[in-house]
Amino acid sequence: MKTLPAKVTQRLINELDDIVDEGWYSSRSEAVRDAIRQLVRKYHAEKIEKDMEEDIEWGLHGED
Repeated sequence: MKTLPAKVTQRLINELDDIVDEGWYSSRSEAVRDAIRQLVRKYHAEKIEKDMEEDIEWGLHGED
């Protein structure tokens, strides 16, 4: 694995630590990795939706 340096606010660190302390994740790193995975999945899902909408628009109206 590689290290990804990032600057975050103290408030975010505190929130992250609370999530870890409550047992949702075993470490900050695990929580951050999961957040990144969720972001990537969301991006791909939104991209697929946008591509589908463009395909439908093209199918209904053809090329401009």
